Amino acid sequence: MVNKKYFVQRNKCPLCASKNYKLIFSKTFKEIKSKNFFSNHLNNKFPLSLLKNANYNLSECLDCMVIFQNNILNKKYNSKYYNDYIDHNQVLEKNQKRVEQNQLIKEVNSIERMFKNKKIKILEFGAGFGTWISAVKKKNFKDITAIEISKKRRVYLKKKGIKVYADINNLKKNSFDFIYSDQTLEHLVYPGEKLKQIISLLKKDGILLIKIPSGFFLKSKLKKKYYAQNDEAIPLEHINIFTNKSLNYIKSFYNLKRLEISYYYKFYEFDYYKYLASDFYHRIFGKKILFKK
Repeated sequence: MVNKKYFVQRNKCPLCASKNYKLIFSKTFKEIKSKNFFSNHLNNKFPLSLLKNANYNLSECLDCMVIFQNNILNKKYNSKYYNDYIDHNQVLEKNQKRVEQNQLIKEVNSIERMFKNKKIKILEFGAGFGTWISAVKKKNFKDITAIEISKKRRVYLKKKGIKVYADINNLKKNSFDFIYSDQTLEHLVYPGEKLKQIISLLKKDGILLIKIPSGFFLKSKLKKKYYAQNDEAIPLEHINIFTNKSLNYIKSFYNLKRLEISYYYKFYEFDYYKYLASDFYHRIFGKKILFKK
């Protein structure tokens, strides 16, 4: 049982909607020391009392192999979590450091390679404070759109001159050449439904780049004395954990091709071997995947 004032239960797989799943981990939030974690992870507005007598349950879908939290915040408190309880200044500061470290420039350069400098339409799904999309804008990609559910972050993006929407429902199908989603699918109540919409927005031969926390080591962690931490299974936040098997399910179910960024470089270029190693790493651990429609 869960307190319906705060929680809802997911009784089907959030990726493939199957009810063929098994419970693989069950502890109270107290047992995994969630109060200690949230006291540092969130601001002092977060009502720690909602964790009382509630369970942190993880289940694994036996069809697509995604792992998911059964007990999640209801619509009201999920909205509060992302709008009121997260320290937005801390997130913004972290993102600005990423820009200062110039970590995104080569990734944006690789997009130019993919499309041979053609004029393309780009969508970022889950733009946050616009770290990535701002780097794209600086490279003179003109037709860019962002989706961001957080009202505070949408206001920030609009001030930066970025076209942003709260959801994708009003966007035209088959209209984008490239869609980027970084650290977003793990937060969604039903990512399978959103993926269907996202893929429908891609043009034929359009490319989708997904980044997610890797679930490669999660089962090993759960066999030990697992405590709430800033990892791929953050309670109430990273509510879906993807493995390579679940990413392969997405590829097969939506009839997509899986690509490597190294494909867009010549074998005699240094970046070819760097991206080849990166592609190999991500193919094993499932942190980044490139799909072609």
